[in-house]
Amino acid sequence: MQSKTRERVRLEDLGLYLRTIELDYKPKDNQERADLITQFFNVLCLKEDVDNYEQCFDHFNDIINLDWELESRREEYFNKLGRNNPFY
Repeated sequence: MQSKTRERVRLEDLGLYLRTIELDYKPKDNQERADLITQFFNVLCLKEDVDNYEQCFDHFNDIINLDWELESRREEYFNKLGRNNPFY
């Protein structure tokens, strides 16, 4: 009997899969999310994949939500004082 191997889920597809799963199911945790994705999208998805996606997503949101104008003004201010920016 020939076993069928599944392709590992790609990070760029995972967000769409997660949103789709959340529409019909209310998974309790990332393990359940990974199991549902594996079941319905014919890819191998592990809990670690979902955990990594959430970490990347959170980091991306942190960067997007930064007040770049404020950061620029702080840097300029501390450079004029000849000091390192303590907010880094």
